[in-house]
Amino acid sequence: MNHKWLLNPVLWFWLLLLGAQFDLILSKAENLVEGREKEVKAFRIKKDRFLKEDSQSPLQEDSRKKFKGLRYFPYDLRYVIVGSPEPYPTEPKSIYVNIPTNKGKERKYVKNGCFRFKWEGKECVLQIYRPLGGGELFLPFRDKTSGIETYPEGRYLYIEPLPGGKVLIDFNRAYNPFCEYNEKYICPFAPRENWLEIAVRAGEKRLQPPP
Repeated sequence: MNHKWLLNPVLWFWLLLLGAQFDLILSKAENLVEGREKEVKAFRIKKDRFLKEDSQSPLQEDSRKKFKGLRYFPYDLRYVIVGSPEPYPTEPKSIYVNIPTNKGKERKYVKNGCFRFKWEGKECVLQIYRPLGGGELFLPFRDKTSGIETYPEGRYLYIEPLPGGKVLIDFNRAYNPFCEYNEKYICPFAPRENWLEIAVRAGEKRLQPPP
């Protein structure tokens, strides 16, 4: 083996510089992660306050009096996923899908794109929808915890845009539709194409623990 490169001071300089930059990247990543967890926890406190105290809370009055806070899985950074959604064509026409609701009547959405990711070696795909006439992107999903630890018909996810056409999806922010709190609301359910074959133990659990 040729060991001449070990004696090259220029090469050593670049190796040390790259090492320092790598440590800096790791440090920034750790700070970003730590800050994100704090933000999510602060958001949960505000949501509990809204559900408990706000006149617009979906909880009925008797439930609000007994409400002591939502239930969550422990925050898990493995469920923070960045990717680039694959857009669906809009020409010659958009792709539409009818999504069932808790009231039995379907709602029509445009299929905006799909988000692919891997979880423990398993390929997963989630479809992203947009309401007719525009509006915020909609991402409902079900997983292996649905009906056991989480709401039976699935939960919703936020889609956080990033530079370069990427998005961040944090399953720790998965939340229940309002019909989990009050049956008067109309809530779209996760269609079968968004049923994941994995257990997503992150985000919001059922309002009440299963019997």
